[in-house]
Amino acid sequence: MKTRNLILALLGVMTLGVMTGCNKDKPGGTTPITKPVFSGMVQKGPYINGSSITITPLDENLNQTGTVFSTQITDNAGNFEQSNIEFASNFVELKADGYYFNEVKGETSNGSLTLYALADITDINSVNINVLTHLERQRIIWLIQDEGLSFSTAKKQARTEVLDIFKFTLPDGVSAESLNITNDALLLAVSVIVQGYLTTGDMSELLANISSDIRTDGILDNPVLWEQLMNNVAYLDLELVKTNMEKRYGGLGIAVNIKSDEFKGYIEQFKNNSGFEPTLLFNYPATGKGGLNILAEGFVEAQKMEWSQYALRAELPAGNSSLKIVIRSATDIDWGGYIQGSVENWVSSNWDNDLRGNTFTVIESGKPADVIVLFNGDCIIEYYENGATEPTKVKEVKVID
Repeated sequence: MKTRNLILALLGVMTLGVMTGCNKDKPGGTTPITKPVFSGMVQKGPYINGSSITITPLDENLNQTGTVFSTQITDNAGNFEQSNIEFASNFVELKADGYYFNEVKGETSNGSLTLYALADITDINSVNINVLTHLERQRIIWLIQDEGLSFSTAKKQARTEVLDIFKFTLPDGVSAESLNITNDALLLAVSVIVQGYLTTGDMSELLANISSDIRTDGILDNPVLWEQLMNNVAYLDLELVKTNMEKRYGGLGIAVNIKSDEFKGYIEQFKNNSGFEPTLLFNYPATGKGGLNILAEGFVEAQKMEWSQYALRAELPAGNSSLKIVIRSATDIDWGGYIQGSVENWVSSNWDNDLRGNTFTVIESGKPADVIVLFNGDCIIEYYENGATEPTKVKEVKVID
């Protein structure tokens, strides 16, 4: 009997060793908590009044405990609050779903967006939901469920890895859910980097793809996703972003304490250290509504106006991109002109005697600019992209009878 009891005791010790060995640093269990008031903010830009919030307590393995709390955002600053709430656990998942203020375009989003946050609420009564909390979520789940880390260790590691995508850092004691987009230039920078001029649907897909990519190793490997992020910031008007935020929050009586230099510094830091280049470039297609496009690569010869008409067409990336085209005569003969009723998204100048030509400036980026032109004599075409004071490209067009 003593031998049997000893064997059972040894088996028990071995089993316990195996069970604790697969949980690397997890402390034991969760703690029920009652919060007289539990609150937070949802910010992309700020979510609008009436957006839904779901709060779900989780066990130490991030499985649902069975109780779900539902509430709503109560103003256009993205605030929510729940009183006298009893949580079965100190770990919670928050989910926000709704429309938000697009800080890049300065308007309400064209679709609803879902964002998540995971938090340990033992010592806090407020959790903010934002792009950073959303991006770290899948990685935290993997680190806890598949690598056996504790919540605090997983949270810290995931936060560091997500910030590294953007080449940013935060002090150890600052969590993603504590950030406020009206005060933290870093959070605003991340928000505009993932937003760019994307639709809500496209941005939601981008967030999902980044989350999936970093889930198992914490590293953003996909070059297509990197290029999309670089395209998003290539033509941002950062002053306009800040103005949009100030108008939105100012109308709610809330100050935006973001320093322009700090905000721009974060964006430049990302651009300069990502290792990738934007792929959204100026496009001069082969044809336009007048026929062959005189701005297209390879167009160097045209016929006189009695015989043919041509297009002056350019397609600019949406955002803070700009283009000016100067066409001036290369000989004593006037180069030609344009058909006034065909002008689309260009501001066209009258004939300039000093220049001996005309200037065409794109009105709005993100939309095709097109006009029908006709040639009378040889000309020189100068391209001024993105506010350049010297031509970014020059070519001569020969005109034949």
